[in-house]
Amino acid sequence: MATAHVVVLLSALLGWSDITIQPSRGDRGFSSFQHSVAGIDRPSERTLETLKRYDLERAYRRQRNVNNVLLSLEKMARKNPDAELVYALAELSWVDGLKQDRWRSAQAIDRFLDAVGYAHDYLFDAELAAGRGPSDPRFRLACEIYNAGLERLIRAAQSKDPIDPQGVIKLKVHGHEQVLQVVLRDSPWTPSDVHKLILASDFEVSGLATSHSQYGLGVPLIGVRITDPKKDERPPQERFYPDEMAFPLTAFLAPNSRLRDSSETVDEARKCTLELKDPVRERAVGQPPNRIALETDLTTPLAYMWSRTDLEKFRWSGLLRPEQGLQRANLLMIRPYEPGKIPVVMVHGLISSPLAWIPMLNELLRDPAIQEQYQFMLYMYPTGVPMPIAAANLRDALSQVKMTFNPDGRDPAFDRTVLLGHSMGGLLSHFMTVSSGDQLWRLYSDRSFDEILGPKNVLDELRRLLLFEPLPFVSRVVFLATPHRGSDLSRGVVGRVGAGLINDPDYVAKLLYQLVKDNPDSFDRRRFRRFPTSIETLDPSSPILKSLLAMKPGPGVAYHSIIGSLRPGGVDDSTDGVVPYRSAHLDGVESEKVVRSDHGVQKDGEAILEVHRILREHIGLAGETARAGREGTVQRSGTATATATVPQPELLPALPR
Repeated sequence: MATAHVVVLLSALLGWSDITIQPSRGDRGFSSFQHSVAGIDRPSERTLETLKRYDLERAYRRQRNVNNVLLSLEKMARKNPDAELVYALAELSWVDGLKQDRWRSAQAIDRFLDAVGYAHDYLFDAELAAGRGPSDPRFRLACEIYNAGLERLIRAAQSKDPIDPQGVIKLKVHGHEQVLQVVLRDSPWTPSDVHKLILASDFEVSGLATSHSQYGLGVPLIGVRITDPKKDERPPQERFYPDEMAFPLTAFLAPNSRLRDSSETVDEARKCTLELKDPVRERAVGQPPNRIALETDLTTPLAYMWSRTDLEKFRWSGLLRPEQGLQRANLLMIRPYEPGKIPVVMVHGLISSPLAWIPMLNELLRDPAIQEQYQFMLYMYPTGVPMPIAAANLRDALSQVKMTFNPDGRDPAFDRTVLLGHSMGGLLSHFMTVSSGDQLWRLYSDRSFDEILGPKNVLDELRRLLLFEPLPFVSRVVFLATPHRGSDLSRGVVGRVGAGLINDPDYVAKLLYQLVKDNPDSFDRRRFRRFPTSIETLDPSSPILKSLLAMKPGPGVAYHSIIGSLRPGGVDDSTDGVVPYRSAHLDGVESEKVVRSDHGVQKDGEAILEVHRILREHIGLAGETARAGREGTVQRSGTATATATVPQPELLPALPR
């Protein structure tokens, strides 16, 4: 029962939020544009006027042969390119496609493909621009028809065979086999990385305050890459890949010719290419001046990827049985490494996992400048291990990333690595930027380390844990709710019971036993029988925390603090429920911001905006916002306002919903 109470209390105090993803309600998931154009089941007044103008309304109303009406309109559009004719073709094809679909007719695919092709002409043919504009309702509807028709085509293709990013899609269109070439360009993802494609609209995400979607043209997809466990040899970078990676793509269908350039008739669909766009690299489609924002969904792939892991269970097993989780400690990438982009490493806190960073990651990726200049990695580790072990493992992981992606030091962006550390993760991040000297070693022995006798493997391991230098490529650290001077929570019932539940890593006990045995007069056996657990280290009187504060930081490293406060007014005696201000405050930081938040400050809106400001300042893009932030950045108020806003990408043009 005591354990259950500890679990519930810690869950509340540490500010966890549950992010879930589930299949969309209904028989099939459809994007919002599907629902908005589903009501267009008859021609609009503008299209009926077009039919009247060309003396085709009566033939259309008779509904004897829609093909003849469409063929007549297409011949006129080729002879006399006109935006109103092309739009009418798109709308009438969509309307008839819906009817054929209700009748379960195979001809529905013909119509949906035609609708997409005509809508593409209407939107991108420069010679039609004089007859239409972004303010014309038909322009917005053409975008909706394009998206909805394309989604129907993708569903039809997927119902037969999975779409192969390295192959083609074969559809029966107008009585003939229609082959659509599938291509993936301008992305660090290769076609061989895409093992599965899923429509993003098939899922609903809950537990996030906001969803990162950009309205525009195209159909958002989830690309899935699955690591083959039977594969003996893997590229070095794959060691940082989750077993199942999910990433955003957007499907965009491009006819290989314009309507007027094609000799084919309405009964012979134009050849098309299905382009898989990487929305992190491309945010618009078309050529100036007819550039249109790309429809994107970055949130659903992110939630889908983490829903396929066992990280919810790992945060507890990593606390209570840390030795079993040591082999899984690793940096996790969400995209292939891209030279020239600055790494941002996110380190979670006690009894947590990389899932804690999803709200912040989701928001930061809204900014194109952040997407272009940074690449994000998440560190996963068992939080029950003693802090020297956890810090050494993080140091090793970061060093392995450097050896894998920047072994010769030629990428200057790598030397500007940023660490974001929440709670205990902030302490681990702090360890990456300081020189230990003999601060930690002297906690256990008055004799110099060089005088200690013992097996080489034991001494090498102790040197790795207790004697280290700052990582020169880490240039900035952001502390979020970090207990630099500990937390009173560790002294209470929760801390005592929690620390008692943690199983000590066996290898550490054996290592220390061997050293004491070989050097009987060098150690206090009671002090050196084991390293303190992570919870014990968070005691305000912890010698390890005091030693860390006394360590000398490396040259050029910049620190920032973001601190939560549960109450407005003065902050000197405030707390986020776990870490008091007096513990989270650190002298000499470049900026300190106090936000109204509990201990889960990493998901707080103001804190996310502050991280966004810091990252933009790090790449020299903050401008006036950065100066304003620096001038008022030490906010001695629990009601401080945000110093930055996340800019939206420029939509050319945007689609109101």
